[in-house]
Amino acid sequence: MKKECVIYRLFDDQEEKHYLNSSLNHQKLEELVDQYKKENKDQVIATEFINFLHKFDPDAMEVEVRDFYF
Repeated sequence: MKKECVIYRLFDDQEEKHYLNSSLNHQKLEELVDQYKKENKDQVIATEFINFLHKFDPDAMEVEVRDFYF
């Protein structure tokens, strides 16, 4: 069985770009962002959101993306 890895690019309310690895689908992440916003006064900070996300996806993590040339 092949395990799929999805990397999401997100911009938080501080206009910083982050990359998130999560096993959750896009719709579920949108629902969790809405829930997170309600608990955090409509502001999303990526690192805090990823910590919140661990309740629902323990393997979620921020990833660093680098260029690779060959």
